[in-house]
Amino acid sequence: MMREDVVPTAVESPRRGRAPWHLWVFGLFMLALYIGGARDYVLTLTLNPDYLAAQGYGEPQIGYFTDYPFGLGVLWTLNVVGGVVSAAASLLRSRWAVPLALTTALAQLLLLILTFAFRDRWDILGPSMSLFDIGVGVLSFAFWWYCRAMLSRAVLR
Repeated sequence: MMREDVVPTAVESPRRGRAPWHLWVFGLFMLALYIGGARDYVLTLTLNPDYLAAQGYGEPQIGYFTDYPFGLGVLWTLNVVGGVVSAAASLLRSRWAVPLALTTALAQLLLLILTFAFRDRWDILGPSMSLFDIGVGVLSFAFWWYCRAMLSRAVLR
């Protein structure tokens, strides 16, 4: 028997507070970084002559990307797409940012290991591009760690 003075209510989900300022800073930074990476990805794979010339790429660098193995292309695609999507997911405060950021970071790590070990990356692309990409890898792992921390604090849901 139901009491008349008790009115059943829908179960309310906990309300989200405001996102911490650092979520916006780190999330927008990573989104901008990976949008730039997506631009580089498209213009490099389409062998855009103006872009390649602006990068200072000559015959060795163009050959490096022209003869890019399928498996490395898959890793590069996972890295770029995962980076954009994981950053967007973090800004939307989705828990999916964590596995997406991990996928991105692991793809970057494998890509770096394989291209340094088997594609002579340092000599062909040069130290500045190589160090920049290593920096992106470090930032990708830092972003994954950050997303895990935000998930444990219930900022991401």
